[in-house]
Amino acid sequence: MIMEEVQRDKNLIDEIKMYEKKAKEIERRAKEKYMEQVSDIKQKLSRASEEASVRAKEVIDNVGTYVKENPQKAAVIGFGVGLGLGLALGWFFKKK
Repeated sequence: MIMEEVQRDKNLIDEIKMYEKKAKEIERRAKEKYMEQVSDIKQKLSRASEEASVRAKEVIDNVGTYVKENPQKAAVIGFGVGLGLGLALGWFFKKK
């Protein structure tokens, strides 16, 4: 009877060790997958940031070129945008 209990206890310990190994393997795989996803997100953000930077530079260059080629129109447009924003902000803050 005692031998059976000892064997059962040994089997139980072996089973617990097996589950512990499986849990560690699952944890390792999950960490690897997480790190892959983080790396992928970082790469995508980096690419998006680079693209946005290039587009912003293009817009700035285009605006600069337009201002140089059409200074009067640019001044009128700038005045209109400033006036419009000023009126909109004044109206917004007056309501509060």
